[in-house]
Amino acid sequence: MLRPRLGLLAILLCHCAANGGSSDPSFFFDGGASGRDAARADTTAARNDARADLPAVEGSTEDARPTPDGGTKDAPTPDDNGVGVGDGGTPSPMGCGPREVCNDGLDNDCNGMIDEGCVCLPGSTSRCYDGPPSRAGVGVCNFGMQRCEGSGEFGTWSRCEGSGQPQPVRCGERMDFRCNGMIDEGCGCPPGMTRGCYPGPMGTAGVGLCREGMQTCVATDGGAEWGPCTGAVTPSPDTCDGMDRDCDGDTGTGCSCVRGTNRTCYSGPMGTAGVGTCRAGRQTCVMTADGRSTMWGRCDGETVPAMNLCDGIDRACNGRPLEGCDCTVGMTRACYSGPAGTRRVGVCRDGTQACEARGGMSAWATGCAGEVLPGPMELCGNGLDDNCNGAVDEGCTAGLTCPGDRSVPAGTAISLTAMGAGLRGITWTIVSAPTGGASSAVWAPNPPTALTESFTPYIVGVYTLRVSGTDPSGRVVTCMFNVTALPHGLRVQLTWNGSGDVDLHLHNATTSAWFNSNDCYYANLRPAWGAVLDFDNVTRDGPENTRVDAPVVGSAYTIGVHNYSSARGRTATVQIFCGTTTGTTPTATFTSRAFTLSASGNCSNNDFWRVARVVFSSPTTCTVTPINTYTTGSAACTGF
Repeated sequence: MLRPRLGLLAILLCHCAANGGSSDPSFFFDGGASGRDAARADTTAARNDARADLPAVEGSTEDARPTPDGGTKDAPTPDDNGVGVGDGGTPSPMGCGPREVCNDGLDNDCNGMIDEGCVCLPGSTSRCYDGPPSRAGVGVCNFGMQRCEGSGEFGTWSRCEGSGQPQPVRCGERMDFRCNGMIDEGCGCPPGMTRGCYPGPMGTAGVGLCREGMQTCVATDGGAEWGPCTGAVTPSPDTCDGMDRDCDGDTGTGCSCVRGTNRTCYSGPMGTAGVGTCRAGRQTCVMTADGRSTMWGRCDGETVPAMNLCDGIDRACNGRPLEGCDCTVGMTRACYSGPAGTRRVGVCRDGTQACEARGGMSAWATGCAGEVLPGPMELCGNGLDDNCNGAVDEGCTAGLTCPGDRSVPAGTAISLTAMGAGLRGITWTIVSAPTGGASSAVWAPNPPTALTESFTPYIVGVYTLRVSGTDPSGRVVTCMFNVTALPHGLRVQLTWNGSGDVDLHLHNATTSAWFNSNDCYYANLRPAWGAVLDFDNVTRDGPENTRVDAPVVGSAYTIGVHNYSSARGRTATVQIFCGTTTGTTPTATFTSRAFTLSASGNCSNNDFWRVARVVFSSPTTCTVTPINTYTTGSAACTGF
């Protein structure tokens, strides 16, 4: 009997070594037990130890397994895909592990055999499951039974009989046919049933053109589900045709108008349509270039405000057909440009002034033909009041003599010396000057109280000066004379008719914006290309004067006027002088319409008047081309 027991002992030693047991032969005979009993006890212990390592079967009431030390450990649970955890905590498909666990009735290593290589007691039975371990005991995947077969002391387990396997889902039976813990999985509906359906956004069905469709429940391999929704109308982009295609309750989402419709239109100022010559036009709704929306097309047939021509027709459409018209073209009137108090006194006489068309309006001519102004000084011994101050030959005995009449290029200083002996309280006074000339002329020293003074006239025209003093006898003696400031190079002079800050601009390019280095204005008084802004008037009337003493032949100089601030309702006058001349008549004169905007600052919503362009064909001749268009300061900052 020794040989069989040695064979059995070898088998148990191999089995225990394979399952982490001891290979010491004394293990089987400890405590006085017989070798057979010890082997059976250890086999049972090995089986129990193996079962202690088993994961909980899905659907089992066992929440924990006993551990070799007598405690419990949580059973690993397969994830939603039936994946369990193998040795070392590594997930394995369907609960499969890297080795078989003996006597647990499961195919742990998923090789199609249950407890292969494991010994058992012949005649014993155990529940079993020959599918994926994670399915065992779940849903229709019930456990089967297996029997330990053999005639010896130990046997082997037979194949598993009667275990359930996953089946196709039969909808409506409330069964877990796939053994994954889900009842009627994949069954969304009873096959053959129909229902209304709508795949569009919530709240749009039945709005506009959107309508529900129908869908039918159809059987699938895994159950049943609702078929496609047919016949439904869902939102689409509106096409601006009056139909609510995007089903938001608005037939024109993103549309400015209904395509093809038309309406009256008018782009002129509010309140001018139907006044004077102004009339509304018609415009049609058209698609935008990108085809995504609509817009109103151009306004055809309208007549908007234009400049009045002083002919009684209200082209400005404000109910005032003669607005801006100082006179009727061709009329004349008496005029006098001398100092106040000298008109019709002594030799002084009125002249005649004609009404001229100017920039679409009318104004009295700047000159006064035939007038006689005060002389520069009394001509002693002629018995006439030559300076029109009401006194004949005054001061002739005192020996006060004024300088003779002089001419000087505008902007150039001239030295003036009066002659007299024993005089005190000397004063120099500008009796008359061209518009803006008196306020812009410069004396040096200032105030002028010496017999010799420096005088700089900037504005082109005739300046009448008076010298006064007190002689040794206490009598006040005076004399007068003229200084004529003559144009040279390019000179541009600006005045306006009231308060406000109006700025003069001179541009030397043809494409650049304004308010930069190509623009001579209050913030760029002396640009590198040769222009000079002599003075900047910021309160009322002007003047402002810009000069280019050596204009470049062939270059274009563009003139602009900006309503910088507080000049709404004002009109501006620009005089242009070209070349060196002996006369004071401007080459061209332009008068603006009344400014209409009230914002302040450079790049703001205020008036910017593009006046004219000047091109010199020689150093003394030029061509002046009117522009006479209006924009805003904002537009002038970005475009020419």
